[in-house]
Amino acid sequence: MNGKRWCCLWACTIMGLASVGCTNLKTEPKRETPLLVTLRETFDLPEVSDNWSFRTPGLWHVASEGDRRFLQMNEPPKRPMLPGVRRPQEYAIYNKYEFRSFNLSCRVRVDCDPSVRGRDVVIIFGRQDKTHYYYIHLSNRSDTVHNMLIRVDGDTRQPLLPAGSLPLTLTDNAWHKVDIQRDVEKGTITVYFDYDAGHREPLIQITDRTYEWGFVGLGSFNDYGSFGRVVIEGEARMPAQLPAID
Repeated sequence: MNGKRWCCLWACTIMGLASVGCTNLKTEPKRETPLLVTLRETFDLPEVSDNWSFRTPGLWHVASEGDRRFLQMNEPPKRPMLPGVRRPQEYAIYNKYEFRSFNLSCRVRVDCDPSVRGRDVVIIFGRQDKTHYYYIHLSNRSDTVHNMLIRVDGDTRQPLLPAGSLPLTLTDNAWHKVDIQRDVEKGTITVYFDYDAGHREPLIQITDRTYEWGFVGLGSFNDYGSFGRVVIEGEARMPAQLPAID
């Protein structure tokens, strides 16, 4: 074999080995590094900021009582329920970030008469789209869907607690503090109700890892209510696009 041909074969062999070696290398998927944020929404401006997306913008405004300023949702109009799975009808989604593991604190109040059975507000998190998310339903009624932590799974919704297992919550027109702790690594979701008033035991404590990242939101099924002093601390990322709205 002449020298020229030998050199050619040798070069081809080395290139082939290099190619095989590259093919067999296992690369770990690059894990997204989240931002660590602390945001406080105290609604100090007379108009709602662009950080919020609403199903029905005309129902929402910034209200005040004394030194307290808050986001208030007027009573939703009488109209057909949203098509598909039954889910909150009116909501405001915080659109600046999606969140993973986080701590959320919020003041809530139902503004309709306490005699209305099933009066409610909801706090949404892990929201992927219009029919995939968690929501905490707080109400003066307790059953399979009222006063419950629920996961909306496309065509169905799944209560994540035994029916009627929670004490009644929003039985008056007073302000109440809700705290949510989400740890995606452990899969835990912990909710406190009126912790500052001495209720130190969790209202809800479960494990569910279905939805990792998602938007956070506030709203109700068909009542009107108020939300103030929203604080979120934890892992966040900038969304690829604004949240889908019904």
